[in-house]
Order: sequence, then C-alpha cells, then structure tokens
Amino acid sequence: MFWSKCWWVFALLSCSQLSVADPRIIVIGDSISEHVYCWPSILHTENPHLNVQMMTQAGRNIRDFSIPRDLRNVSKEDVVVYFLGTNDAHGGYPMRYVNEGFVSHMVFLKEREFKIIVLLPPASSVLMPEIKHVRTVIRMQSVRLGIDHYDLEFWDESMTKDSIHPGPELSRLIAGFVYSLLNPDMQTGSLEIGLECNPAIAIQVQG
Repeated sequence: MFWSKCWWVFALLSCSQLSVADPRIIVIGDSISEHVYCWPSILHTENPHLNVQMMTQAGRNIRDFSIPRDLRNVSKEDVVVYFLGTNDAHGGYPMRYVNEGFVSHMVFLKEREFKIIVLLPPASSVLMPEIKHVRTVIRMQSVRLGIDHYDLEFWDESMTKDSIHPGPELSRLIAGFVYSLLNPDMQTGSLEIGLECNPAIAIQVQG
C-alpha cells in the first residue's frame, strides 16, 4: 500500500513538470507538397529530429481553404511553411478571392505568433498568365503584412513531371531550401524540450 501511494505521488510530480511540445514544421500545401516522395517527406527523412506535420491536399487552393480554427502555436516556436496558389491559377475567378483568402490566412497565423515562411507558387509556363497574377497577389500582401516570402529561383521545369509537380531532384532542392530557412537551433535539434507527463518514468524508477 505504501509503495502504491509513492508510485502515484511520483507520477503526479512527473506530470506537474512544465511540458513544452516539440516545435513543429507545419506544411500547408497542395499536391506539390502532398505525396510520399514530396519535399516535406525528404525534409523529415534527411533530418529525422524535425517534427514535420503535413496539412496538404491535392487540388487545394487559397480561395477555398480554411485553416482549422483550433490550430495553435503550442511550442511558441512552431513554423508554418505556406506553399499554396498553383491551383488558384485555374477556374477563372477574380483575384480578389485569392487576395481575401491569403490575407485571412496570414492574419490568423500572425495572431498566433507562428513563424511564417511563404513559398511563391512556381511560375509554370502551362499556367500563364493566371499564375503570374496569383504570385503578384501573394508577393504584394506578404510585403504589406511583413511576411517572409521566397521565390524558388532554382525551379526548373525540366525537373518536373508535368511543368508543375517536381521530380525527386527538384523536391530535394525544395527540402534543402526550406531547411536553410529554419532557426539554427531547430536545424540542429538543440531547442530545449520540457519534461512531458510519462507514467512509464515512474515505473522504471520504482523497479
């Protein structure tokens, strides 16, 4: 009985420690970032200490996408890589819908103090001239809102499958580029992580 009480006291003390979630890299994207061999998967495979989480879906566009309202910057160090816009070059709807959607997403993320990395959608020749307008909206509003945004200047259509979706080598280049934009502490995995509630610790100590 005595040892049983001691076990529960130790477990409660373990659970009472400050718990800080592992900083996440949340990828919001479309089919360019979705499949198993895409750049987020490469980023995690080559840097297994990174906590990469994918909010990606083929066909997703800025106009119709809604960020889950309960998304929180749990670690206070979470990063959102925002790579949308390619599918907004289809449909022929006014760019004001892209503008409104993008601004809404950025304001939401800024209010929750995420570190935001916006990647401009590739200027694919098969999507011209519409993709040019989408890129202009994203660039203009990123500047206005003070959001870090980047053009993938190394993008080469000869390294894509269909002038839009990157092949393995181009995906690797994207992964390397995103890695270079991360906080050095996140790159090395040296961010301090708090002790989480883990009753297994108590079992090990008791034994």
